[in-house]
Amino acid sequence: MPVPPPKPKVPAKGVPLGDDELPTQVQPRKLGLPRAPSRSNLDGFETSELPTNPGKPVFTSVAPEVSKGRFHERSATPRGVLSAAAVLAGLDDALQKALRSPVAMSVVRGMLKAEWLPLLRQVVEQAGGDGMDAYVAQLLSPPGRAATTPLLAELASGMARLDSAADANALRTAAQQVRALVSRALEDKAPRALSLQLLESELDGRVEVDALLSIRFAPDAELNTRRTQAEKTLEALRQQMRQLPGQQAGGIFTNFARLKTEKRVMDAEARRRGLG
Repeated sequence: MPVPPPKPKVPAKGVPLGDDELPTQVQPRKLGLPRAPSRSNLDGFETSELPTNPGKPVFTSVAPEVSKGRFHERSATPRGVLSAAAVLAGLDDALQKALRSPVAMSVVRGMLKAEWLPLLRQVVEQAGGDGMDAYVAQLLSPPGRAATTPLLAELASGMARLDSAADANALRTAAQQVRALVSRALEDKAPRALSLQLLESELDGRVEVDALLSIRFAPDAELNTRRTQAEKTLEALRQQMRQLPGQQAGGIFTNFARLKTEKRVMDAEARRRGLG
C-alpha cells in the first residue's frame, strides 16, 4: 500500500508564551562571521536572465529575504534589485522633496530617513558583505569584531550626522556625504552581497533587514521610545494570547515572537551604546 504523505506540522498546543520562551536578555557567545555570497549570483538569479523595462525602475535580479524561522510567516511579493542609477536617483529625489518641505527640520529629517530606508536596504543587500553578520555578532557576543566590509558601519555614521543636522544646509551636506558613500559602494567592480546567515541562525529569521537598519540608524531618543512602545505592545499581545485557547493564538504568537526578537535587538543596541 502507498504510504500517505505526512501531515503538515502545526504549532503545538500549550506553547509557553512567557519570557522563558523568548528571553529578552542576550547571552554572550562566540559567533563566527560567515562569508557573504557574491552579487553576481544572488539567490540563484543571474543578472543577465532578468529583462528590464524602459521608463520603469531597472531591476537586475530578485532581492534576498531572510529565510523563514519557526514562527516566521511571510507572503510578500518578491522585491526586485534596483540598479545603481535608480538607487542614486531615488536618493536625490527624496532629498529634494524633503528640502522643499515647509515643516520643522526634525520632521524633514524623519521624512527623508523614511524615504531613504528602502533604498539604503538595497545598497546594504547588494554590497554589505559581512556587515550585518558583524553587527549581529556585536549585539549577541560583545564586543564582536569589525566587519571586513565596513559599509553598514559607515552608513550608520553618515545617518548619525544627518540626524544631527540643524538646518537645511547641514542636512544637504550630510545627505550628500551618504550619497557619495552609496555611489562608491555600488560602483565597486566586485561587491560582496549581504550575508543573512546570522540573522537566520541567531535571530531565527524573525527580523528583516530593514528592521535591523532602522534600529541601527535610530538616534538614542527614538531608540528608547521604540523600546518602550514595543514593551507595551508585547504586554497587550500577551493578554490577547491568554484569552485564546491553543492554536487560535497562532497568528498572534507569530507577531509576538517577531516583536519580542526585535525588542531583544533594540535592548542589545541600547547596551552597545551605553544607554542601559
